[in-house]
Amino acid sequence: MIIIAVANQKGGTGKTTTAINLAAGLFRAGKKVLLIDMDPQSSLTEYFFDPANVTATIYNALIDGATVAPLVIGEQIHLIPATIDLAAAEIQLPGKRNQERSLSRFLRPLMDQYDYCLIDCPPSLGVLTTNALTAAHLILVPVSTELMAERTVKLILNTVEEIKEVELNPNLRVWRILATLYDQRLAHHREILMALRTKYSDLLYPEPVIATTKYKDAVTSSTDISDLAPKLGEFWDKLATTLIGETQEAQ
Repeated sequence: MIIIAVANQKGGTGKTTTAINLAAGLFRAGKKVLLIDMDPQSSLTEYFFDPANVTATIYNALIDGATVAPLVIGEQIHLIPATIDLAAAEIQLPGKRNQERSLSRFLRPLMDQYDYCLIDCPPSLGVLTTNALTAAHLILVPVSTELMAERTVKLILNTVEEIKEVELNPNLRVWRILATLYDQRLAHHREILMALRTKYSDLLYPEPVIATTKYKDAVTSSTDISDLAPKLGEFWDKLATTLIGETQEAQ
């Protein structure tokens, strides 16, 4: 199983949208995917389930060492959910021995059961994100094409180096930076995208995720984006194919 942390310390960059739609693209490519909601806001969980009906969550796995059975979204896509209770883990985990590896320990028995694991990280660089980055092989960084985009990328790159320097995860690397919420009609969006292409040409995925209400429509209608807007579905299929092509040997 290849573990990818979808991470950015800034909120509102499309992390959850990225995790959901990349998982769908991987599914359409015939891969089995585990989604993990590591954000106390639990947007990923709420996309598929009513949190009021969720009992065992990633909180129980991290704090109690419990074996949490994944929720079945579809035959090939499963979810380890979160609820607001996960916010308490930011306080409780630092008191535990080897707390940075709590998620890694939970994932160990699942490594042979899935092809890919996508971790939806919270908008912070606290203990929950540290756990995700310690467990991950790769990071996918969604960055909205707004002011401060370059700074947020720099911060996550610095965090990766810190994780490697203290040997929590020496092989961790950023797989791609993904420009999101892009509106080509806006001059400052075009300028920021160009700046990202210039500075991070080796990491930036060539195509941005366009800003559209279709993603919200997919949520409200419980429809796969590829059915609602086939061209958007094709984008995620291409991203999934790129990921598969670059990680196949490691599987």
